[in-house]
Amino acid sequence: MDGISIAQSIAELGVLVVIAGIFLWIVIKKDKKQDDFNTKLFNTILDQMKNFSGGHVLTPEEDTLAISIDKTIYSYLQTAVTDLEASRAFLARYHNGGKDMNSISFLKVSITNEAVNRGYQPIISDFQNQFRAMVGYPINLIDTTGHCLVSNLEEIKDADIGTYELLKARKVRSFYCHKVTNKEGYVIGALCILYNTNNKYKENPDDIDKYISHMADQISGALSIEKKK
Repeated sequence: MDGISIAQSIAELGVLVVIAGIFLWIVIKKDKKQDDFNTKLFNTILDQMKNFSGGHVLTPEEDTLAISIDKTIYSYLQTAVTDLEASRAFLARYHNGGKDMNSISFLKVSITNEAVNRGYQPIISDFQNQFRAMVGYPINLIDTTGHCLVSNLEEIKDADIGTYELLKARKVRSFYCHKVTNKEGYVIGALCILYNTNNKYKENPDDIDKYISHMADQISGALSIEKKK
């Protein structure tokens, strides 16, 4: 392992991951008789890390596009919070969370973008790599009907106690979600609008549904933008 390979690894994987790999390499390398083996092992570790991250490093063009899309989405979310006087708005996206021993994928969901109203704390860090089954009630409705409209959290207490307790712990009073799709029309996540118990705005579910339906279409379009060839 030389300086060039370390620099390339940092560029591809990030400094913390590479530092961890180097530390492991140093520990193993105490036995100088195994230099070749250690170097091969380190390279194998790097290859495994690359595979875990998808094996793809963003090009400058892809990075620029991703930043632009994130800015667009945040603008939509902030506008929704203002227009609807909501406590928060966020985009949750589905993703593959790895596979079990039978090579069956774990279905997960993460909040990737969030805007909050004044006085409310972000919850984006609380909802990362969560199993979709944890919020089965809203996800099932979103996947089958395209939306989930809950004007009173108490409505779902019997149907899904898990989601109920999860949201109640964060003082959610009501929530409204609409599907977000890719260019092929598959559901890849949801736009969600939440009102907390101390939010006095009296929302109209039908009006909110129409509003977020239109905005979800806009977000779907933003996520489907491809880099220029």
